Amino acid sequence: MTHTANPGRVVAGQTSDQRAPALPRHCSNGSRTESVDSVLFQGTVTSIGAFRCPVGHPVFRDSGPIEQCIVVFPRTSVWIRHEGSRPFVADPNIITIYNRAQRYERAPLSPDGDRCDWFAISDQTARDIVGAFDPGAAQQDRGPFRFQRVPSTPSLYLAQRRLMQGAATGVTDALETEEAVVDLVARVLALAYQRVPQPLGCGTAARRRRQDLVELAKAELVRTVTVNRSVADLARTVDTSVFHLCRIFRAYTGRTMHEYRSELRVRFALELLSGAATRTSLSDVAHRLGFTSHSHFVRLCQRKFGAPPRVVREQLRVAV
Repeated sequence: MTHTANPGRVVAGQTSDQRAPALPRHCSNGSRTESVDSVLFQGTVTSIGAFRCPVGHPVFRDSGPIEQCIVVFPRTSVWIRHEGSRPFVADPNIITIYNRAQRYERAPLSPDGDRCDWFAISDQTARDIVGAFDPGAAQQDRGPFRFQRVPSTPSLYLAQRRLMQGAATGVTDALETEEAVVDLVARVLALAYQRVPQPLGCGTAARRRRQDLVELAKAELVRTVTVNRSVADLARTVDTSVFHLCRIFRAYTGRTMHEYRSELRVRFALELLSGAATRTSLSDVAHRLGFTSHSHFVRLCQRKFGAPPRVVREQLRVAV
């Protein structure tokens, strides 16, 4: 989850708050050239793009530093490591956050590679938004964003998908779209400042070990998202006790492992409900993702997205 290959290249003579239209990244792949980064909308201070990078692509590991402040909504799952930080799992249950010039690397977790949607804003706009929550952070030279990631919510996830749909079809007004992007980023930051992690006690080394353990558990949930695994099996896989895993997972994510997996499943379901996949029956979607029944899938979709799957399918009828 990118992380965008480089939205918003700077043009000589422009200020830091003025950008030329972002260009998709093209990379040589054997005898052909592929674009992995597509800009769907380019405004004056915002842009929207789709990053679709297979595991075997030359830029999968390192697609270069971020060129604007962005928030990213993963649609598959990868390991991400910001320069100087520890790796974490970027999956559809979280939103990743990047300052301009941030360097990072990714490692594979899903065979689908890195598929994510990104929303970029100018540096000054980012500082203005952060200033409403944290005036000190807004003035930092390295960039205004303090957080690398934040847990997503169903309403935010669906809102960004609808915004992507509008950008892909070109049916939205430019002013409306730019306002929506700014609002989306502001909502992400509001969520981040409300959910500053409250780790368990002990020292820094112990907190890091617990965080690493949680990330390993998340990676296992992603890897076997369609499988109904037991908590004992998960604890055994990450080499810890059931009680310890349950306790720290909830402390660090705010959710149980079952809740986390259910969130993943219903978000992955959107991939099967949209675009060319719309012929897939709802019962088949439920079965493929491990839901106990078609009705269970319908209830969860209704609860998380405020609409039954058939309505969500109609809303996402254009694949992005």
